[in-house]
Amino acid sequence: MSKGRILIVAYTFPPGEGGVGMASFEMAKGLRALGWDIHVLTREQNLPDDQSRPECCSVTSMPDSLTEDSPRLREYLDTLLEGLKPDFIIYHSWSNWCREELMEYAGAHRIPFILRSHGTGTNFSAFFRLRYPPFFGMKKWIGSFLSTRKSVLRTGKDAPLNQLVFLEPCGTLFKGFDYYYASKLKLPNACCIPNTFPALQRGTPFFREKYGLAGVSLFTCAASACTTKQQLLFIRHAKRMNLQNIVFLFLVPQRNPYAEQMEKAIGDHPGFRILYNLPRHEVEAAISESDAMFLYSYQEQQPLCILEAMSCGIPWIAPDIGCISVLKGGIMLKSRTAGCLKKALTSMLDPDTRKSLGAAGLRQWQQRYAPHAVYAQWEALLRSAKKSESIQAHEL
Repeated sequence: MSKGRILIVAYTFPPGEGGVGMASFEMAKGLRALGWDIHVLTREQNLPDDQSRPECCSVTSMPDSLTEDSPRLREYLDTLLEGLKPDFIIYHSWSNWCREELMEYAGAHRIPFILRSHGTGTNFSAFFRLRYPPFFGMKKWIGSFLSTRKSVLRTGKDAPLNQLVFLEPCGTLFKGFDYYYASKLKLPNACCIPNTFPALQRGTPFFREKYGLAGVSLFTCAASACTTKQQLLFIRHAKRMNLQNIVFLFLVPQRNPYAEQMEKAIGDHPGFRILYNLPRHEVEAAISESDAMFLYSYQEQQPLCILEAMSCGIPWIAPDIGCISVLKGGIMLKSRTAGCLKKALTSMLDPDTRKSLGAAGLRQWQQRYAPHAVYAQWEALLRSAKKSESIQAHEL
């Protein structure tokens, strides 16, 4: 018997790229396994199916043309939701995609609306140096705070049945500003629940042999090729170090213009490899057979690839961004400079260091990020939200 029906809304959903899509996919799988009836609403992406990722629930893909016509969009959502009759709506990220319309519907029909935050972009360099010219970058940067503030107030303070769910109790002006602002407001309907997924299993090794990576130290980055992830900067810094018997492997879902720049920067250097669009089981094998995982991003909140590494005892290297500072099992870079990176890589080449860090990360993952720990929190939240809805309905 179903525990209830949940509509999960995500701007992107597999087979598309992105951490938000993967997090919503894992949530759909996990909650369905616990007896919830799950339906997903997402954008129409027109991407080929990934046969290595099994279908986890029913999915409605909505064409972008509808979002350009507000009356048609509201009519479409009304019809969809009247047919689905969800008990809860879980909306992933602060995207503006249908968020206001869904919140209005939820409020009018007394459906608990849960916004699952994946962080906000208030990193100064993201706006000032990398995306926009100085004046416009400053304007966009300041605007990002105002936009986040408005969204937190609109979602967390103005609607009693809404819930805000952050990844970690960790936030400052420049990292996790949405949590920082919500905590300053002392919102009673805000809490923290991390991402989760089944632990990666270390099976019979095959990945290194298949791709000619046996006998080297393998450091892997599993991320979309884009400016945010800063793979080009990593390549430039790592090439200067002239490290021997080490390969930096980039697992990239889709080849794009940024990936082409990466290829050009690498040239014929034997210390770098890019593999595109691997099936999911090979991505998992690459992570579990690596000596370490790495990220060089300027904007993350709780990177799934780092949690994946922790789940199978693989250490990691990443900058001090988002919630990285609360994670164990790796080396956090104070800054993205060649000097800091070289120091971290040199330390990570020591087998004892890798073993110690990997064990620490695995322990933390088992205690805090494993599915049994995370979904217990989600089910408690859903029970609480349903109770609040019943109380409000009784008062009316």
